[in-house]
Amino acid sequence: MRQIQKRNEPRLLTQWRAAHQNDPNFGYGLIGADLGLQIRRALVLEQGALCAYTGRRISEHTSHIEHLKPQARCRDGEDISYANMVACVPKPNNEEQLPYGAHKKGSWPDATDAHLFVSPLRPGCGPRFSFTFRGQIKATVATDVAAAETIKRLGLDHEVLIKFRQAAIDATLRARGGGPASLNIKSARKRMETLERAERNNAMLEEFCFVLQHALRKHIQRLEEMRARRAQHR
Repeated sequence: MRQIQKRNEPRLLTQWRAAHQNDPNFGYGLIGADLGLQIRRALVLEQGALCAYTGRRISEHTSHIEHLKPQARCRDGEDISYANMVACVPKPNNEEQLPYGAHKKGSWPDATDAHLFVSPLRPGCGPRFSFTFRGQIKATVATDVAAAETIKRLGLDHEVLIKFRQAAIDATLRARGGGPASLNIKSARKRMETLERAERNNAMLEEFCFVLQHALRKHIQRLEEMRARRAQHR
């Protein structure tokens, strides 16, 4: 998970809210397909084209509008609050129910469990999750109950996501023409800078970029330790 910096809501949503605020049925159900597409487009842009929960690549056509506070639990216009919206896989009205991400989360959390949900909008959310070189995820701090519960409730430890992440890590740490984890320190640092530059420039991000950054940091640290040990034995 990576922290999402929310931007201003789309102008069309602001106009729609002003035009419909007195409707007795005022709520998300009134939003039409065209406006929904515009909202998804804005969400995808501010998220760097990554699913808010999983880090998978998305577009406005392959994602749906996800409510951080479940839509079924929203009151007083919370379901049309842009601050409560993110874009997630899969596309709207997808027939297949995914075993991870927004589909897995469903209507969780309720009011009693709200403190256990690590939202991608929460400052510092990213470092609360760690990844192995095999793509497995865990709470960085063993006592972080909320991070562990979020992993469980969102299915972030599902085998499909693990395989996706491992494939991305393997490809990143493999030097061209080399074997597994053959990337040297100089190339690893350059790769890290490329990922960080995309974040700074609010550009389209690489799929699982936050996982790759975590893996690169660990890879660089491992290579530095190996180099230091070799220097000690000279």
